[in-house]
Amino acid sequence: DMAKSHYKIKVLTIGPGEELFARFGHIALVVENVENGRSIVYNFGTFNFTDPELRIKYARGFLNYWLSTVPLDLFLDFYKGENRDVYLQTLNLTNKQAEDIAIKLDENAQPENRYYAYRHYLDNCCTRIRNIIDDETDGAISSKVKAIKVDRDFRYWTEYSLRGIPIIQSIILYSLGPSIDHRLTRWDEEFLPSVLFEDLKTIKLANTNKDLVLESKQIFKREGPSIGSVVPVLDISVIGFLIVILGLGFILPIFYKQRFQSRRFLGLALIVWSLIAGLGGLMLLLYWVATTHYDTHYNENLIVTPVTHLLLIWPGIVLLFKGTISKKSLNFFKYYLLIATGFVFIDILLKAGPFIQGNYGTIALAATCNLLFYLALKRAFIDEQEKG
Repeated sequence: DMAKSHYKIKVLTIGPGEELFARFGHIALVVENVENGRSIVYNFGTFNFTDPELRIKYARGFLNYWLSTVPLDLFLDFYKGENRDVYLQTLNLTNKQAEDIAIKLDENAQPENRYYAYRHYLDNCCTRIRNIIDDETDGAISSKVKAIKVDRDFRYWTEYSLRGIPIIQSIILYSLGPSIDHRLTRWDEEFLPSVLFEDLKTIKLANTNKDLVLESKQIFKREGPSIGSVVPVLDISVIGFLIVILGLGFILPIFYKQRFQSRRFLGLALIVWSLIAGLGGLMLLLYWVATTHYDTHYNENLIVTPVTHLLLIWPGIVLLFKGTISKKSLNFFKYYLLIATGFVFIDILLKAGPFIQGNYGTIALAATCNLLFYLALKRAFIDEQEKG
């Protein structure tokens, strides 16, 4: 008797939240048992960062997420408390299609089946739900969107989703390599819940030509400013501090070459830039050789901001406290800057070939700092040395 196993399948889409891991939004499937009225949420986005052992595994790239279940009312209460938009779409499925999805979800939620290797762009809570719906509707989604090419890539969506938190946004975009810079199809873009939500509204079922979404409604509406519209004061303060330090340190000696204090500022700026670039390069190197975070591998920023920049910290400290440096250090700076700038230009030239990484911001920052540092050195020390 089909009535006894009659289910309704609904897609629950949650808008972005304040926390970093919530910036891309969330999605889950709801299975409503029509007979008893019970609604269970199947959530592929479950993870645990509180276990210290798991944190180490996550850091190394072993991101094991799992499919969990929770009653709908508890799930909704949580996201209402998070002040996030929540939408519910009821799918226009036959009893058999709905039952097949309910059975498949129940099997996937079993302890021996529920874990999977999470990939943010390629295998996440959204792609899993998309694939389940697509499989059950004989490719209703894929047949429409897989052939649609878009002028966007994963880097675009990452930058968009992390708007309003410029420091974290910059660090993450810096960390991600060329694997996220390929032109996408609309199918690829459906790793984002908001994109799948919009696409589901346009899908027709192949056999009946009816809309895939039977009913769509908003359960909760976020109150206050939209996510990303307000930049935290801390971000503004840190960025302002870095601009002032680097600006004063690299520019003052160019105009006030005889000023002892301007040379100290140059030392401070050198320390700051060396730490930013050198530690950044070290992070990228560790990501590549010590983790399975594949989206960070083959990162061209290793060329532009090499870990060897850490070698500049000690001469910077000497310059900060003494206001002068030895001839040996000065010669080291001259040759090192020449080589470092050469690598920046190499990375620019690589763009003419198969190297497509969108790291133009890092290139511009590195080229500017290297050039200003050289000009500051030239005015404060090199010109003097050549005259002597």
